[in-house]
Amino acid sequence: MATAKQGKRFYLLGSDYVFPRTVNKLIKAHLKHQGGTLTGEEYSPLGATDFQKIITRIKQAQPDVVFSTLNGDSNIAFYQQYKEAGISADDIPIVAVSVAEAELQLIGGEIAAGHYAAWSYFQSLDTPSNRKFVEKFQAMYGSDRVTSDPIQAAYVQVYLWKQAVERARSFEVARVRQAAYGQSWDAPGGLVRIAENHHLWKPCYIGKILPTGQFQVVYSSEGLIKPLPWLGIEEFNGSISPLVMDMLAEVSQSISYSCQLEQKSREVEIANAQLLAANERLQQTQDQLRRRTDQFQKIVQQAELLKRRLSSQIRDSLDLETILSTAVREIRELFSIDYCKFFWCRTGIPAMQKFTNSQFYFELSQEICDRSQETLSPNPLQIVSSLGEKVLESKKLQIDDIATTDQLDADSREILMLLGLKSILAITVHTRSGELGAIVCEHGSSSRPWSDSEVELLGAVADQLALAIDQAKLYEQQRIQAVIATAQAEQLQQALDNLQQTQDQLVHTEKLSVLGQLLAGVAHEINNPVSFIHGNLTFVKEYALDLLGMLKLYQKHYPLPALAIQKYAKAIEFDFLVEDLPEMFSSMQIGAERIREIVQSLRNFSRRDHAKIQTVNIHEGLDGTLVILKNKLKGTGDRPEIQVIKEYGHLPQVDCYPGPLNQVFMNILSNAIDALSESHGKWKMKNGTKHENGDRHFETPTIWIRTQLVNDRSVVIQIADNGPGMTEDVKRKLFEEFFTTKPVGKGTGLGLSISYKIVVEKHQGVLKCESTLGQGTVFFIEIPVRHQAQLSSVVKA
Repeated sequence: MATAKQGKRFYLLGSDYVFPRTVNKLIKAHLKHQGGTLTGEEYSPLGATDFQKIITRIKQAQPDVVFSTLNGDSNIAFYQQYKEAGISADDIPIVAVSVAEAELQLIGGEIAAGHYAAWSYFQSLDTPSNRKFVEKFQAMYGSDRVTSDPIQAAYVQVYLWKQAVERARSFEVARVRQAAYGQSWDAPGGLVRIAENHHLWKPCYIGKILPTGQFQVVYSSEGLIKPLPWLGIEEFNGSISPLVMDMLAEVSQSISYSCQLEQKSREVEIANAQLLAANERLQQTQDQLRRRTDQFQKIVQQAELLKRRLSSQIRDSLDLETILSTAVREIRELFSIDYCKFFWCRTGIPAMQKFTNSQFYFELSQEICDRSQETLSPNPLQIVSSLGEKVLESKKLQIDDIATTDQLDADSREILMLLGLKSILAITVHTRSGELGAIVCEHGSSSRPWSDSEVELLGAVADQLALAIDQAKLYEQQRIQAVIATAQAEQLQQALDNLQQTQDQLVHTEKLSVLGQLLAGVAHEINNPVSFIHGNLTFVKEYALDLLGMLKLYQKHYPLPALAIQKYAKAIEFDFLVEDLPEMFSSMQIGAERIREIVQSLRNFSRRDHAKIQTVNIHEGLDGTLVILKNKLKGTGDRPEIQVIKEYGHLPQVDCYPGPLNQVFMNILSNAIDALSESHGKWKMKNGTKHENGDRHFETPTIWIRTQLVNDRSVVIQIADNGPGMTEDVKRKLFEEFFTTKPVGKGTGLGLSISYKIVVEKHQGVLKCESTLGQGTVFFIEIPVRHQAQLSSVVKA
């Protein structure tokens, strides 16, 4: 109905699971049968709500009809976005099989008005039984509720079951099922009847959506539609080949497997998205770190004590040792003192300090002295334990003159004076991470009174230094986390790459396996009837010629036949029939032989015993491959027909894996054909015009196939073309997995990689390529005449 009323250009859109994909396969078959055209086919995840890109592609394709098998909430979003895109039902109508009255209440009748839906029931059907059904339904559930095909189906099932129970006079399942066969009932949507396959004979309606959310019926089927769950194949009573039945049984599984593969692809895309999100989070962490660094720099700049060179030099680096070294150097220069040191306060007792009773010790980290000092001073905080305790207790220690201070006992004063010290100013550094440190200013050339401003200054420097240490620690942690995250991201990316490679290899292997089985099965099924036809054509031709000879004898001996015979001979154009019939038999003979050649090529190409080494004729494999590729060799609008020149040498029978080796021939020949087809403007066409591309011109695109025997031990097959050739970079990557020069969607990059493994690994042979840009390409396949596995078996025998 859609092709007759709306047009023959269909765009198929469905949710991504088995039902829409199976329905669309049937629709494509009907389109092909009725001369229709498929302008696009899209599948969206179940429940998806973003259709902007799909709608854009629909507008570009300009189909006559969009056939929708979307389900669930996707319909609401799709119809709304379809209308927002400015596409009306008059422009490109939608025909849906999952949009009923209930969905229209959510979509909005004014949005979906003018589009179509196909069901076995509509609420708007104007029949007495339906009016009564709608009235009772709304009386029970509310006047705002609408009925629909699913609601009517549930309603009908109850009454059909009731009739079956009454007829069986039992609730036993087997008896009720038997009684149900043939039961019919006048449903709200029309008469229905149960078939023996457990499905219903039902009517079919196509409705046009009204702004009210109801349907105007524009098509009704003539009578009930017979249920054919397997397209009627189950009614052939075993006349269908078991192989064909098995192949058909695999259809839904194949569709499901394709869905699973695409789901895995989406999972890979999600994993990639997660990887990108992780990288983005890492970038955000780095940005936060930079922001915190900027905040630290602002704090340092705002601090009065770090307005000088100390603040700028600390800002230059977030390395902890650099910060400490810069701080002690700037403090020494600022205070003009002999020594400035930074100590870390550690818990526990180091091995070299076992003679002390302290539970902590001060570890020197940075030290700088006046250039006039010959050597660095010892560690006073560790040598005089009471000095370190005072620093930790009071958080600061200020001694202007060690010789006269009352903060130390006499022994401590004497020890410090022996160390050459006369003044000390120490401030503790408390970091947020809990680590303790101390800035110690020492002066030995003379006593050094410390002013209050200097003490405050050193305290402020200690606070800023604690912040700088925290920032440095944080930066180090973030750097380590960044390194770990980067390593994890690289591992994840590698895992994803491996997963993608494995998935592509599995898909390619599965496709080749399914294709081989399918070709073998089809060739086997076709071979018998074709052989029968071919074998009987000769006898039929002889019989026909004998009958024509008999007719000529009749004409000779009875030149004046009856008037009725004369009229009939004129009506059937007897003279033309006598002349054309032998030629027709000759054409049929040629066609049958052509079919036998194709079938034989398919059987040779898709040998099921490809896992076994066989002794075969290499030329048969090459010829069979050329038969399969014959259609691709024909001329196109951009190039004339590709000429194939076979220069076969005298070869012995060769031990090989026939199926995989034929696949190698197929891959290399297909690539050669593609290369010649992509050489636009290079060939001289039949009409005499010449398209120019550079300085080289060729009359005809050509492929050469040469075979020869080398040293009685190896067979070399050369496949050459006069195409565009390859660059050095392409030749280096030619046999790498997933490398391809073809656009996305036209090649996986696995063909030559797999061919290389077949020749080198399975046949202990050599596969190499020589190519010059602009002058063509030559592939060399060299395999031993006797395979090592065959030789081993012979030796064992």
